[in-house]
Amino acid sequence: MWFRIKHSIQILLCIIIVMSIRFAMLSLNPYPEVWGQTQIGEDAVMEGIKKGYDPHVLASMLIPSSGHILAMLIDNEDSEEYRELDGLSYPAELYYDRIAALHESMSTLRPRYESMFDVLYEAMKVYAPAVPRDWVEKEADSWQGDVTLPSLFSLPRLQDLDYSHTFALDIFLKEVEYLPGNVQRGPMIHSLSDGIVVSAESGWVGFPRTSQSLSFLKGGISPKAGNGVIIYSPEEKRYFLYFHLYDALVEKGQIVRRGQAIGHGGNTGINARKKGGGDHLHLEIFDAHKGKPLRNTQIIAFLQGSARKNAVLSPAVPSE
Repeated sequence: MWFRIKHSIQILLCIIIVMSIRFAMLSLNPYPEVWGQTQIGEDAVMEGIKKGYDPHVLASMLIPSSGHILAMLIDNEDSEEYRELDGLSYPAELYYDRIAALHESMSTLRPRYESMFDVLYEAMKVYAPAVPRDWVEKEADSWQGDVTLPSLFSLPRLQDLDYSHTFALDIFLKEVEYLPGNVQRGPMIHSLSDGIVVSAESGWVGFPRTSQSLSFLKGGISPKAGNGVIIYSPEEKRYFLYFHLYDALVEKGQIVRRGQAIGHGGNTGINARKKGGGDHLHLEIFDAHKGKPLRNTQIIAFLQGSARKNAVLSPAVPSE
């Protein structure tokens, strides 16, 4: 009897892993079937509008997968590291190998994609629906320019910065809810900029505390990033990357306003789901004009400046 149960479990795990691999490969399909590979950039948007497509539909069709967005933003050193990662599940290894393979072509295409994001953003501002802030967070009016509401986070001290995270910042979250299965749901995370969502994922599945083979099965921005949101700001020419979220409350192709809620903090991602790895938001900011990410000290300075502005949401997103 026990042998049959054990054999059935092994078969089930094999099926899960195979399906995860298929999902990972399909999710990295670089170009929507409706458009040719040469139709990247503002011309593709204008052609779609002439054909009568709604800008939001166009955005969902033309913006590439999360893996392709990551491939645009990593550098050659990251690409090499992705190829040499070990201690991961097979689906995770395949995912990172694929991103590394895409890096050269996607980094070359980044300016064309950004011109397309710019046009989509301007077109969608006309159609953007109003999103009452108190629909998703009753205390949203107390937002003061940070990644979450006051008293619900803390920034690391400069002397405590983790220099293995030179180009990212881990922001500690408070009032985190601990759910069954080692799952965490933190406070609401707010967008630091106006912009267009170029990636939003809520489907991360993995069990890092169980075994290496089950540490990542499918979904999310990437195996280590977990669920997350990436927003491109045409005005600032920057990408804002929010990782380890519990969920994403926005979707790819949607425009957001500074201060808008985009999801809850969480502990998705291989390392964040491990014991002692959660309770934080992983934030990265990529400067598209300079073609490189901000250092952790620059991210802290940006956050401090954002809080000083104490800005409110755009009138296009009323509070009531």
